[in-house]
Amino acid sequence: MGKIYRHSYRYHYGRYWVRFSFKKIFYRRFEVRGKDRFKWNEPLIFAPNHQNSLMDALVFVTTLRQQPVFLSRADIFVNPFIRSLLRLLKMMPVWRIRDGFRSVPQNDQTFAKCAEVLMDRKTLILFPEGNHDNKRRIRPFKKGMARIAFATEDKCDFKLGLKIIPVGIDYSSYDKVRARVTVSYGEPILIADLEPLYRQDPQRAYRKLNQMITERIRPHMIDIPWTDIYDTVMSLRTIFGKRYRELRRLPGKTLFNRFDADKEIIDLIGRMRDKKPEIIREINEKTTRYNDLLKKLNFRDHVIEQAPYGFSRLFRETILLILGFPLMVIGFVSNFHLIKFPDYVSRHLFKDPQFKSTVAYVLSFPIMFPLFYALQTLIVWLIFKSVLITLLYAVTLLPGAVFILHYYFWFKKLRARFKFNRLMKKRDPRVLELVSLRKEIIQRMEELLNADRI
Repeated sequence: MGKIYRHSYRYHYGRYWVRFSFKKIFYRRFEVRGKDRFKWNEPLIFAPNHQNSLMDALVFVTTLRQQPVFLSRADIFVNPFIRSLLRLLKMMPVWRIRDGFRSVPQNDQTFAKCAEVLMDRKTLILFPEGNHDNKRRIRPFKKGMARIAFATEDKCDFKLGLKIIPVGIDYSSYDKVRARVTVSYGEPILIADLEPLYRQDPQRAYRKLNQMITERIRPHMIDIPWTDIYDTVMSLRTIFGKRYRELRRLPGKTLFNRFDADKEIIDLIGRMRDKKPEIIREINEKTTRYNDLLKKLNFRDHVIEQAPYGFSRLFRETILLILGFPLMVIGFVSNFHLIKFPDYVSRHLFKDPQFKSTVAYVLSFPIMFPLFYALQTLIVWLIFKSVLITLLYAVTLLPGAVFILHYYFWFKKLRARFKFNRLMKKRDPRVLELVSLRKEIIQRMEELLNADRI
């Protein structure tokens, strides 16, 4: 494998495009906090929760000053093209029992490389949960990371200064473009502090380290441990989130304002499950019914939240869409194939939603966008033979792609609002029930909040 941790100029310069396309284009908002808790030239292992396949790795590619080395499951290294891409991203294979017992011993070579990375005071990213999951909850950790950390420090007589940084990552959506992301770095854990326990009983030291990481990562991620009300709690982040921030006088202007409020709502529900089970049960039933009705009517919560919709508001939004239509057409002609094809491939060939965003991003920005933008710009030059026209065309390509995405979002919102008004005029019982249920859910949540203060 060579010295994968050496500084790579391809990685260095390629990261500019990845950072821009990942944080500014593919995702709409991206906020990071806690980077002041570590130094870039320390030997570090970052231990994040794992929810969104390769996108979790790209979080570190785009937010760290270092060129981190990753471990990833060995079966995705089979294809030569994928293997070369993963190698460029400084990823090393790790074998699991499901890959065959004969493959597992090959991990010795990988773990030895990990020790080299850390002893050279470089950065390693390990996902202690071992695989990704589509539920926002912390899962039991594997022992691999603990073994690597202690083995490396043991080689250095526990004088290396190796630290583990717990990291929480949260996505507003796993598979949708222009979603929102928060990345929160937690308090470091100094491995040398556990040397006495490791000398006495390595297995206990592994468990203790995993326990410490779990405790320190939990405040930095959305952790919903209850399977019976998981969907309800997820929905309450949206339904009750704004009202809760108003009651708590939280500004809600940043993603972390909302994240912290969501954490408080989840903690509130956790405290009140035993104290007020009847209210929790009622909220769960109402929220389940509310979500069922939203799905049947193809509505999102914001349609109900922002109602009613007066004539002047709908007229103004319609005019804005009409005025933006020519720009949408221009962007559509240049970008439709670049958006639609990756979206089609990701949604129809991959059932796991955590792979959908990865496939869509990888097909779009590292591959199709640069290739087709260069080809399309060349065609415009050959047709018009004008530097000015060609330059204007080139600089409007990417903004045009972003505009048509948002235009589509605006169109869907406006269509839903007209549909809501139409059903309200007919006094459709489903819409009336939706409005009533939302008010009742918020009222019951306020009751929980008041009961918690007593």
